[in-house]
Amino acid sequence: YKHFMLKEIFEQPKNIKDALRGRILSRPERIKISSIEENIDRFEKAKRLIFISCGTSWHASLLAEYYFEELARIPVEVEYASEFRYRNAIIDNDTVILAISQSGETADTLAAIKKGKNKGALILGICNVVGSSISRLTDAGIYTHAGPEIGVASTKAFTAQVTVMIMLALKLGRKMGLEKTKGKKIIQSLNKISEDVTYILNSYE
Repeated sequence: YKHFMLKEIFEQPKNIKDALRGRILSRPERIKISSIEENIDRFEKAKRLIFISCGTSWHASLLAEYYFEELARIPVEVEYASEFRYRNAIIDNDTVILAISQSGETADTLAAIKKGKNKGALILGICNVVGSSISRLTDAGIYTHAGPEIGVASTKAFTAQVTVMIMLALKLGRKMGLEKTKGKKIIQSLNKISEDVTYILNSYE
Protein backbone atom coordinates (compact mmCIF):
# COMPACT_ATOMS: atom_id res chain seq x y z
CA TYR A 1 0.00 0.00 0.00
CA LYS A 2 1.10 3.57 -0.69
CA HIS A 3 0.51 4.64 2.92
CA PHE A 4 -0.74 3.36 6.28
CA MET A 5 -4.18 4.88 5.95
CA LEU A 6 -4.88 2.91 2.77
CA LYS A 7 -3.57 -0.26 4.43
CA GLU A 8 -5.87 0.26 7.39
CA ILE A 9 -8.88 0.94 5.18
CA PHE A 10 -8.34 -2.49 3.63
CA GLU A 11 -8.01 -4.07 7.07
CA GLN A 12 -11.61 -3.15 7.92
CA PRO A 13 -13.21 -6.48 6.89
CA LYS A 14 -10.85 -8.35 9.24
CA ASN A 15 -11.44 -5.83 12.02
CA ILE A 16 -15.20 -6.23 11.72
CA LYS A 17 -14.81 -10.01 12.01
CA ASP A 18 -12.53 -9.58 15.04
CA ALA A 19 -15.06 -7.27 16.72
CA LEU A 20 -17.86 -9.79 16.15
CA ARG A 21 -15.89 -12.96 16.94
CA GLY A 22 -17.16 -14.81 20.00
CA ARG A 23 -19.94 -12.29 20.50
CA ILE A 24 -22.43 -13.33 17.84
CA LEU A 25 -23.48 -16.91 18.42
CA SER A 26 -25.81 -19.26 16.58
CA ARG A 27 -28.26 -21.97 17.60
CA PRO A 28 -30.03 -19.90 18.74
CA GLU A 29 -28.85 -16.69 17.14
CA ARG A 30 -27.87 -14.34 19.92
CA ILE A 31 -25.30 -11.81 21.09
CA LYS A 32 -23.12 -12.63 24.09
CA ILE A 33 -21.30 -9.76 25.80
CA SER A 34 -20.34 -10.75 29.32
CA SER A 35 -19.79 -7.21 30.61
CA ILE A 36 -23.36 -6.30 29.66
CA GLU A 37 -24.91 -9.48 31.03
CA GLU A 38 -23.16 -8.92 34.37
CA ASN A 39 -24.67 -5.42 34.62
CA ILE A 40 -27.94 -5.95 32.76
CA ASP A 41 -30.06 -4.81 35.72
CA ARG A 42 -28.40 -1.38 35.64
CA PHE A 43 -29.04 -1.06 31.93
CA GLU A 44 -32.66 -2.17 32.24
CA LYS A 45 -33.46 0.47 34.85
CA ALA A 46 -31.34 3.21 33.23
CA LYS A 47 -33.30 6.39 32.57
CA ARG A 48 -30.72 7.50 30.02
CA LEU A 49 -27.37 6.67 28.49
CA ILE A 50 -24.61 9.27 28.17
CA PHE A 51 -21.84 8.76 25.62
CA ILE A 52 -18.66 10.67 26.43
CA SER A 53 -15.88 10.81 23.87
CA CYS A 54 -13.60 13.03 21.79
CA GLY A 55 -12.66 13.33 18.12
CA THR A 56 -13.44 10.33 15.95
CA SER A 57 -14.93 8.46 18.91
CA TRP A 58 -17.43 11.31 19.31
CA HIS A 59 -18.55 10.81 15.71
CA ALA A 60 -18.97 7.07 16.36
CA SER A 61 -21.04 7.99 19.41
CA LEU A 62 -23.37 10.08 17.25
CA LEU A 63 -24.16 6.96 15.23
CA ALA A 64 -24.62 4.98 18.42
CA GLU A 65 -27.29 7.45 19.53
CA TYR A 66 -29.44 6.37 16.59
CA TYR A 67 -28.79 2.66 17.22
CA PHE A 68 -29.67 2.73 20.93
CA GLU A 69 -32.76 4.87 20.59
CA GLU A 70 -34.05 2.80 17.66
CA LEU A 71 -33.31 -0.66 19.02
CA ALA A 72 -33.24 -0.33 22.83
CA ARG A 73 -35.61 2.66 23.19
CA ILE A 74 -33.42 4.28 25.86
CA PRO A 75 -32.87 8.07 25.79
CA VAL A 76 -29.31 8.92 24.74
CA GLU A 77 -27.11 11.99 25.10
CA VAL A 78 -23.77 12.40 23.31
CA GLU A 79 -21.28 14.68 25.05
CA TYR A 80 -17.83 15.99 24.27
CA ALA A 81 -15.74 14.71 27.17
CA SER A 82 -13.82 18.00 27.17
CA GLU A 83 -17.06 19.87 27.94
CA PHE A 84 -18.78 17.25 30.08
CA ARG A 85 -15.96 17.19 32.62
CA TYR A 86 -16.57 20.86 33.45
CA ARG A 87 -20.39 20.77 33.53
CA ASN A 88 -22.52 20.21 36.60
CA ALA A 89 -24.33 17.40 34.83
CA ILE A 90 -27.30 15.62 36.42
CA ILE A 91 -26.00 12.10 37.07
CA ASP A 92 -27.26 9.42 39.46
CA ASN A 93 -27.52 5.66 39.94
CA ASP A 94 -30.00 5.44 37.07
CA THR A 95 -27.45 6.85 34.61
CA VAL A 96 -25.17 4.68 32.48
CA ILE A 97 -22.15 6.40 30.96
CA LEU A 98 -20.40 4.84 27.96
CA ALA A 99 -16.87 6.14 27.51
CA ILE A 100 -15.52 5.67 23.98
CA SER A 101 -11.80 5.94 23.19
CA GLN A 102 -9.51 4.31 20.66
CA SER A 103 -6.38 4.62 22.81
CA GLY A 104 -8.02 4.28 26.19
CA GLU A 105 -5.82 7.15 27.37
CA THR A 106 -7.79 10.27 26.32
CA ALA A 107 -7.27 12.73 29.21
CA ASP A 108 -10.64 14.51 28.93
CA THR A 109 -12.49 11.20 28.75
CA LEU A 110 -10.65 9.89 31.80
CA ALA A 111 -11.58 13.03 33.76
CA ALA A 112 -15.23 12.67 32.70
CA ILE A 113 -15.24 9.00 33.81
CA LYS A 114 -13.99 9.96 37.27
CA LYS A 115 -16.70 12.60 37.55
CA GLY A 116 -19.42 10.09 36.56
CA LYS A 117 -18.16 7.47 39.01
CA ASN A 118 -18.17 9.95 41.86
CA LYS A 119 -21.87 10.60 41.19
CA GLY A 120 -22.83 6.92 41.16
CA ALA A 121 -23.23 6.19 37.44
CA LEU A 122 -22.33 2.83 35.94
CA ILE A 123 -19.38 3.39 33.59
CA LEU A 124 -18.86 1.17 30.56
CA GLY A 125 -15.69 1.61 28.51
CA ILE A 126 -15.37 0.85 24.81
CA CYS A 127 -11.75 1.02 23.74
CA ASN A 128 -9.12 -0.68 21.65
CA VAL A 129 -6.09 -1.04 23.89
CA VAL A 130 -6.05 -3.86 26.45
CA GLY A 131 -4.87 -2.67 29.85
CA SER A 132 -5.30 1.01 29.02
CA SER A 133 -6.22 3.57 31.69
CA ILE A 134 -9.88 3.69 30.63
CA SER A 135 -10.20 -0.10 30.66
CA ARG A 136 -8.86 -0.13 34.22
CA LEU A 137 -10.95 2.77 35.52
CA THR A 138 -14.37 1.77 34.16
CA ASP A 139 -16.78 -0.64 35.89
CA ALA A 140 -17.01 -2.87 32.82
CA GLY A 141 -15.92 -2.71 29.22
CA ILE A 142 -15.76 -4.00 25.68
CA TYR A 143 -12.62 -4.17 23.54
CA THR A 144 -12.94 -3.36 19.86
CA HIS A 145 -9.93 -5.51 18.79
CA ALA A 146 -8.98 -3.11 15.95
CA GLY A 147 -5.23 -3.44 16.49
CA PRO A 148 -2.73 -0.56 16.17
CA GLU A 149 -3.79 2.32 13.93
CA ILE A 150 -0.93 4.37 12.46
CA GLY A 151 -2.91 6.66 10.14
CA VAL A 152 -3.90 9.96 11.73
CA ALA A 153 -7.32 9.90 10.07
CA SER A 154 -9.09 7.05 11.83
CA THR A 155 -10.55 4.32 9.64
CA LYS A 156 -10.55 0.80 11.01
CA ALA A 157 -10.75 1.95 14.66
CA PHE A 158 -13.90 3.93 13.84
CA THR A 159 -15.42 0.97 12.00
CA ALA A 160 -14.68 -1.35 14.92
CA GLN A 161 -16.28 1.07 17.39
CA VAL A 162 -19.43 1.32 15.28
CA THR A 163 -19.60 -2.48 14.95
CA VAL A 164 -19.35 -2.98 18.71
CA MET A 165 -21.99 -0.35 19.41
CA ILE A 166 -24.47 -1.88 16.96
CA MET A 167 -24.02 -5.20 18.76
CA LEU A 168 -24.45 -3.56 22.13
CA ALA A 169 -27.59 -1.70 21.07
CA LEU A 170 -29.07 -4.90 19.68
CA LYS A 171 -28.15 -6.85 22.81
CA LEU A 172 -30.00 -4.32 24.97
CA GLY A 173 -32.82 -4.02 22.48
CA ARG A 174 -33.60 -7.70 22.70
CA LYS A 175 -33.75 -7.37 26.49
CA MET A 176 -36.08 -4.39 26.12
CA GLY A 177 -38.56 -6.22 23.91
CA LEU A 178 -37.26 -5.64 20.38
CA GLU A 179 -39.23 -7.68 17.86
CA LYS A 180 -37.48 -11.04 17.43
CA THR A 181 -37.71 -11.01 13.65
CA LYS A 182 -36.04 -7.60 13.47
CA GLY A 183 -33.28 -8.65 15.84
CA LYS A 184 -32.61 -11.82 13.88
CA LYS A 185 -32.42 -9.87 10.64
CA ILE A 186 -29.83 -7.47 12.10
CA ILE A 187 -27.70 -10.36 13.38
CA GLN A 188 -27.76 -11.94 9.92
CA SER A 189 -26.71 -8.62 8.40
CA LEU A 190 -23.85 -8.26 10.88
CA ASN A 191 -22.60 -11.73 9.98
CA LYS A 192 -22.52 -10.66 6.33
CA ILE A 193 -21.21 -7.12 6.62
CA SER A 194 -17.53 -8.05 6.45
CA GLU A 195 -18.16 -9.66 3.04
CA ASP A 196 -20.05 -6.56 1.89
CA VAL A 197 -17.15 -4.29 2.87
CA THR A 198 -14.71 -6.60 1.09
CA TYR A 199 -16.82 -6.40 -2.05
CA ILE A 200 -16.76 -2.61 -1.96
CA LEU A 201 -13.02 -2.44 -1.32
CA ASN A 202 -12.30 -4.86 -4.17
CA SER A 203 -13.73 -2.27 -6.57
CA TYR A 204 -10.88 0.10 -5.65
CA GLU A 205 -8.33 0.71 -8.39
